[in-house]
Amino acid sequence: MQGDIRNFVEYLVCVRNAATNTVVSYERDLRKMSGYMAEQGICKSESVTATALNDYVLYLEKNGMSTATISRTIATLRRFFDFLCKQGRCKGDPSELLKAPRVERKNVRGVTKDELQQLKDVDAAGPKQLRDRAMVLSMSQGIRASEVIGLTIPDMNLEMGFLLLRGERRFRTVPIDGCLVDALRRYVSEGRDSLLKGKKNDALFVNCNGGGLSRQGVWKVVKYYGQRAGIQELTPDALRMPLG
Repeated sequence: MQGDIRNFVEYLVCVRNAATNTVVSYERDLRKMSGYMAEQGICKSESVTATALNDYVLYLEKNGMSTATISRTIATLRRFFDFLCKQGRCKGDPSELLKAPRVERKNVRGVTKDELQQLKDVDAAGPKQLRDRAMVLSMSQGIRASEVIGLTIPDMNLEMGFLLLRGERRFRTVPIDGCLVDALRRYVSEGRDSLLKGKKNDALFVNCNGGGLSRQGVWKVVKYYGQRAGIQELTPDALRMPLG
Protein backbone atom coordinates (compact mmCIF):
# COMPACT_ATOMS: atom_id res chain seq x y z
CA MET A 1 0.00 0.00 0.00
CA GLN A 2 2.92 2.33 0.66
CA GLY A 3 3.90 2.25 -3.02
CA ASP A 4 0.37 3.21 -4.05
CA ILE A 5 0.43 6.11 -1.61
CA ARG A 6 3.76 7.31 -3.06
CA ASN A 7 2.37 7.09 -6.59
CA PHE A 8 -0.73 9.03 -5.56
CA VAL A 9 1.36 11.75 -3.93
CA GLU A 10 3.50 11.98 -7.07
CA TYR A 11 0.33 12.31 -9.14
CA LEU A 12 -0.92 15.16 -6.93
CA VAL A 13 2.38 17.01 -7.24
CA CYS A 14 3.31 16.40 -10.87
CA VAL A 15 -0.07 16.11 -12.59
CA ARG A 16 -2.55 18.01 -10.42
CA ASN A 17 -0.01 20.63 -9.27
CA ALA A 18 -1.64 20.52 -5.84
CA ALA A 19 -0.60 22.94 -3.10
CA THR A 20 2.06 21.67 -0.69
CA ASN A 21 -0.28 21.78 2.30
CA THR A 22 -2.88 19.76 0.41
CA VAL A 23 -0.34 17.08 -0.52
CA VAL A 24 0.96 16.87 3.06
CA SER A 25 -2.59 16.55 4.40
CA TYR A 26 -3.53 13.79 1.92
CA GLU A 27 -0.36 11.82 2.60
CA ARG A 28 -0.79 12.10 6.38
CA ASP A 29 -4.39 10.86 6.21
CA LEU A 30 -3.47 7.95 3.95
CA ARG A 31 -0.55 6.82 6.10
CA LYS A 32 -2.78 6.80 9.16
CA MET A 33 -5.29 4.68 7.28
CA SER A 34 -2.52 2.39 6.07
CA GLY A 35 -1.26 1.92 9.62
CA TYR A 36 -4.73 0.98 10.82
CA MET A 37 -5.20 -1.49 7.95
CA ALA A 38 -1.82 -3.10 8.66
CA GLU A 39 -2.94 -3.75 12.23
CA GLN A 40 -5.97 -5.55 10.77
CA GLY A 41 -3.73 -7.67 8.55
CA ILE A 42 -4.54 -5.72 5.38
CA CYS A 43 -1.33 -4.63 3.64
CA LYS A 44 -2.39 -4.24 0.00
CA SER A 45 -4.64 -1.52 -1.42
CA GLU A 46 -6.60 -4.03 -3.48
CA SER A 47 -7.43 -5.95 -0.29
CA VAL A 48 -9.17 -2.99 1.34
CA THR A 49 -12.94 -3.51 1.44
CA ALA A 50 -15.86 -1.18 2.01
CA THR A 51 -16.38 -2.84 5.39
CA ALA A 52 -12.75 -2.24 6.38
CA LEU A 53 -13.02 1.44 5.47
CA ASN A 54 -16.28 1.81 7.33
CA ASP A 55 -14.66 0.21 10.39
CA TYR A 56 -11.81 2.70 10.08
CA VAL A 57 -14.23 5.65 10.06
CA LEU A 58 -15.95 4.20 13.16
CA TYR A 59 -12.50 3.86 14.76
CA LEU A 60 -11.81 7.56 14.14
CA GLU A 61 -15.16 8.50 15.66
CA LYS A 62 -14.54 6.37 18.76
CA ASN A 63 -11.15 8.05 19.21
CA GLY A 64 -12.68 11.50 19.35
CA MET A 65 -11.81 12.78 15.89
CA SER A 66 -13.85 15.86 14.95
CA THR A 67 -16.47 15.66 12.23
CA ALA A 68 -14.39 18.06 10.12
CA THR A 69 -11.33 15.77 10.39
CA ILE A 70 -13.37 12.68 9.53
CA SER A 71 -14.99 14.43 6.56
CA ARG A 72 -11.56 15.45 5.28
CA THR A 73 -10.27 11.90 5.73
CA ILE A 74 -13.20 10.45 3.79
CA ALA A 75 -12.59 12.94 0.97
CA THR A 76 -8.95 11.81 0.91
CA LEU A 77 -9.91 8.13 0.79
CA ARG A 78 -12.35 8.73 -2.05
CA ARG A 79 -9.72 10.59 -4.06
CA PHE A 80 -7.11 7.90 -3.38
CA PHE A 81 -9.23 4.91 -4.33
CA ASP A 82 -10.66 6.68 -7.36
CA PHE A 83 -7.06 7.18 -8.49
CA LEU A 84 -6.27 3.50 -7.91
CA CYS A 85 -9.35 2.39 -9.86
CA LYS A 86 -8.39 4.55 -12.81
CA GLN A 87 -4.86 3.09 -12.63
CA GLY A 88 -6.28 -0.44 -12.68
CA ARG A 89 -4.99 -1.20 -9.18
CA CYS A 90 -8.48 -1.86 -7.75
CA LYS A 91 -11.41 -3.55 -9.48
CA GLY A 92 -14.01 -1.69 -7.42
CA ASP A 93 -13.99 1.45 -5.30
CA PRO A 94 -14.36 0.47 -1.62
CA SER A 95 -14.80 4.12 -0.62
CA GLU A 96 -17.81 4.70 -2.85
CA LEU A 97 -20.44 4.24 -0.14
CA LEU A 98 -18.62 6.09 2.65
CA LYS A 99 -20.74 8.89 4.07
CA ALA A 100 -19.17 11.96 5.60
CA PRO A 101 -20.60 13.07 8.96
CA ARG A 102 -22.55 16.28 8.97
CA VAL A 103 -20.31 19.20 9.91
CA GLU A 104 -21.91 21.84 12.08
CA ARG A 105 -21.28 25.26 10.63
CA LYS A 106 -20.68 28.25 12.80
CA ASN A 107 -22.85 31.27 12.15
CA VAL A 108 -20.88 33.67 10.01
CA ARG A 109 -21.61 37.39 10.07
CA GLY A 110 -21.29 38.93 6.64
CA VAL A 111 -19.56 42.24 6.04
CA THR A 112 -21.57 45.47 5.89
CA LYS A 113 -21.50 48.00 3.08
CA ASP A 114 -19.39 50.30 5.24
CA GLU A 115 -16.91 47.49 5.89
CA LEU A 116 -16.72 46.70 2.19
CA GLN A 117 -15.86 50.32 1.57
CA GLN A 118 -13.19 50.13 4.29
CA LEU A 119 -11.67 47.17 2.45
CA LYS A 120 -11.66 49.11 -0.81
CA ASP A 121 -10.05 52.11 0.87
CA VAL A 122 -6.99 50.20 2.14
CA ASP A 123 -3.86 51.57 0.45
CA ALA A 124 -2.04 49.07 -1.75
CA ALA A 125 1.61 49.81 -2.45
CA GLY A 126 3.98 46.96 -3.27
CA PRO A 127 3.56 43.54 -4.91
CA LYS A 128 2.16 41.69 -1.89
CA GLN A 129 -0.33 44.41 -0.96
CA LEU A 130 -1.52 44.67 -4.56
CA ARG A 131 -2.04 40.90 -4.58
CA ASP A 132 -3.84 40.92 -1.23
CA ARG A 133 -6.19 43.69 -2.33
CA ALA A 134 -7.12 41.89 -5.55
CA MET A 135 -7.68 38.62 -3.66
CA VAL A 136 -9.89 40.16 -0.99
CA LEU A 137 -11.99 42.10 -3.49
CA SER A 138 -12.41 38.91 -5.55
CA MET A 139 -13.84 37.06 -2.56
CA SER A 140 -16.11 40.00 -1.75
CA GLN A 141 -17.82 39.28 -5.08
CA GLY A 142 -18.74 35.70 -4.21
CA ILE A 143 -15.59 33.80 -5.16
CA ARG A 144 -14.59 31.01 -2.76
CA ALA A 145 -11.10 30.72 -1.27
CA SER A 146 -10.57 27.44 -3.17
CA GLU A 147 -11.62 29.14 -6.41
CA VAL A 148 -9.23 32.02 -5.78
CA ILE A 149 -6.39 29.50 -5.43
CA GLY A 150 -7.39 27.83 -8.70
CA LEU A 151 -7.60 30.99 -10.82
CA THR A 152 -5.10 31.25 -13.67
CA ILE A 153 -4.07 34.13 -15.90
CA PRO A 154 -6.19 32.85 -18.86
CA ASP A 155 -9.24 32.80 -16.56
CA MET A 156 -9.31 36.60 -16.50
CA ASN A 157 -11.15 38.69 -19.06
CA LEU A 158 -10.71 42.23 -17.80
CA GLU A 159 -11.93 43.81 -21.02
CA MET A 160 -15.29 42.07 -20.71
CA GLY A 161 -15.25 42.20 -16.89
CA PHE A 162 -15.53 38.58 -15.78
CA LEU A 163 -13.56 35.68 -14.28
CA LEU A 164 -13.84 32.03 -15.33
CA LEU A 165 -13.97 29.68 -12.35
CA ARG A 166 -13.13 26.06 -13.10
CA GLY A 167 -14.31 23.13 -11.00
CA GLU A 168 -13.46 19.46 -11.47
CA ARG A 169 -16.66 18.83 -13.43
CA ARG A 170 -17.98 22.24 -14.45
CA PHE A 171 -17.12 25.90 -14.71
CA ARG A 172 -18.91 29.18 -14.16
CA THR A 173 -18.31 32.80 -15.06
CA VAL A 174 -18.53 35.59 -12.49
CA PRO A 175 -19.00 39.21 -13.57
CA ILE A 176 -16.74 41.62 -11.68
CA ASP A 177 -17.08 45.32 -11.03
CA GLY A 178 -14.76 48.12 -12.07
CA CYS A 179 -13.04 48.29 -8.69
CA LEU A 180 -11.94 44.65 -8.93
CA VAL A 181 -10.97 45.04 -12.58
CA ASP A 182 -8.66 47.91 -11.62
CA ALA A 183 -7.25 45.94 -8.65
CA LEU A 184 -6.49 42.91 -10.84
CA ARG A 185 -4.99 45.03 -13.59
CA ARG A 186 -2.66 46.78 -11.13
CA TYR A 187 -1.65 43.52 -9.47
CA VAL A 188 -0.83 41.81 -12.78
CA SER A 189 1.02 44.78 -14.26
CA GLU A 190 2.82 46.04 -11.13
CA GLY A 191 3.09 43.20 -8.62
CA ARG A 192 2.81 39.66 -9.93
CA ASP A 193 6.15 39.48 -11.76
CA SER A 194 7.98 40.61 -8.63
CA LEU A 195 6.36 37.80 -6.62
CA LEU A 196 7.16 35.21 -9.30
CA LYS A 197 10.91 35.94 -9.03
CA GLY A 198 11.54 34.62 -12.51
CA LYS A 199 9.55 31.40 -12.02
CA LYS A 200 6.91 30.18 -14.45
CA ASN A 201 3.47 29.74 -12.93
CA ASP A 202 0.07 30.11 -14.58
CA ALA A 203 -1.66 30.72 -11.25
CA LEU A 204 -3.11 34.21 -11.01
CA PHE A 205 -2.35 34.62 -7.32
CA VAL A 206 1.09 33.41 -6.21
CA ASN A 207 2.92 33.47 -2.91
CA CYS A 208 6.04 35.52 -2.16
CA ASN A 209 8.25 32.74 -3.54
CA GLY A 210 6.42 32.49 -6.85
CA GLY A 211 4.60 29.28 -5.91
CA GLY A 212 0.94 28.44 -5.45
CA LEU A 213 -1.10 29.63 -2.50
CA SER A 214 -2.58 27.28 0.10
CA ARG A 215 -6.06 27.62 1.60
CA GLN A 216 -4.43 28.47 4.92
CA GLY A 217 -2.39 31.15 3.19
CA VAL A 218 -5.54 32.73 1.76
CA TRP A 219 -7.17 32.81 5.21
CA LYS A 220 -4.08 34.53 6.65
CA VAL A 221 -4.16 37.14 3.89
CA VAL A 222 -7.85 37.87 4.50
CA LYS A 223 -7.39 38.13 8.27
CA TYR A 224 -4.39 40.46 7.96
CA TYR A 225 -6.07 42.60 5.31
CA GLY A 226 -9.14 42.88 7.51
CA GLN A 227 -7.00 44.11 10.40
CA ARG A 228 -5.52 46.78 8.13
CA ALA A 229 -9.06 47.87 7.24
CA GLY A 230 -10.10 47.91 10.90
CA ILE A 231 -12.25 44.77 10.67
CA GLN A 232 -11.41 42.15 13.27
CA GLU A 233 -11.51 38.41 12.51
CA LEU A 234 -12.41 38.82 8.84
CA THR A 235 -12.82 35.48 7.01
CA PRO A 236 -13.35 34.42 3.36
CA ASP A 237 -16.85 33.21 4.25
CA ALA A 238 -17.75 36.59 5.72
CA LEU A 239 -16.50 38.32 2.58
CA ARG A 240 -18.82 36.22 0.44
CA MET A 241 -21.90 37.25 2.46
CA PRO A 242 -22.25 41.05 2.26
CA LEU A 243 -25.08 42.47 4.38
CA GLY A 244 -27.68 44.80 2.96
